Amino acid sequence: MLPDWIPNIHPFVVHFPIALLVIAVLFDLARLWFREQSWLQNAVITLYTLGTVGLIAAFLSGRQAVETVSVTGDAVPVVTSHEDWALYTLIFFGIFTAIRLWTWWKELEKGWVLPALIVPALIGTGMLWYTGEQGAKLVYKHGVAVGEIDRLGQQIEELEQRLAGFREEAGPEMRDDGSWIWRIGAGADQVITESFSTEGVETVDASTGRDDGRIHLELSATDEKAFLYTEGDLSAVDGRAEVNLTDFNGEFLLIHHFTDSESYQYIRISGSELQQGQIVNGSDNVLGAGRVETGGWTTFRVTASGQHFYGYQNGNTIVHTHADEMEEGRTGFAFTGSGNIKIRLIEFTAL
Repeated sequence: MLPDWIPNIHPFVVHFPIALLVIAVLFDLARLWFREQSWLQNAVITLYTLGTVGLIAAFLSGRQAVETVSVTGDAVPVVTSHEDWALYTLIFFGIFTAIRLWTWWKELEKGWVLPALIVPALIGTGMLWYTGEQGAKLVYKHGVAVGEIDRLGQQIEELEQRLAGFREEAGPEMRDDGSWIWRIGAGADQVITESFSTEGVETVDASTGRDDGRIHLELSATDEKAFLYTEGDLSAVDGRAEVNLTDFNGEFLLIHHFTDSESYQYIRISGSELQQGQIVNGSDNVLGAGRVETGGWTTFRVTASGQHFYGYQNGNTIVHTHADEMEEGRTGFAFTGSGNIKIRLIEFTAL
């Protein structure tokens, strides 16, 4: 059983393969001067084998770990880089260790062969170092999986919600890099078609209401899918929406990399399921799905960085998927169905 202050086993696992493989390379270098010491050769092969097996455990536990921690938007590119380089390093040492086992079995590590084998070993050590550096950056720069940072983040989020009533705006606040945030305020229903481009519908039936002291936008859904989006093109993005879908029956989507209704990426909430996928040439490719709770006010979030995509509800990872990166595009939301959607906030940030 893990202590309740540790969200996953990755910190327990990851240091062993690093130590084993670094010691293996050091022993390899020592063999250049002590070639007659057979125990050194046996130790090197054992260390490379155990280290590579440890890398498999570290990689798999890391894939699981990212689904148990809260990752801020600016940390997402570091997470994806860390995961990518972990995979590259695992593949590299998997192939390299297989070669070393073969040369050891065939007794080929003589003459120039041993120095030649040490060169890729040093390259692998560099890959290991860079992968570890990305992991350290997640913890020490971005505070990922640090309990106190998570608590501070929750307090900041609560404070943001309390201050939202003083910063409500009719239309979205646009930024120079294509990012935008819309804290729903009085008059939001009057400017929605001025603030967003639309596709699929000519008009949007909207009104405003107040719940728990905060103004929200209320949209009436129809059978036609309505797309609302801003004009700035983004590539890596972090988007979120605070919504209430209690009185809604249909599909609500956060969309990004949007070119038109035939080409975009999304998280889609339909009933008690959150799906993540891509629409390519009109074809719907669902990459992953998970169950969510849609009663009352809830925050859905999507991030996309490179070939890594995440979908969250209230800070909890629901889906983590991979696919080819789509061409940069616009961001926004879409919906179809019946009933009413209530929205307090929508935001998309360039990463």
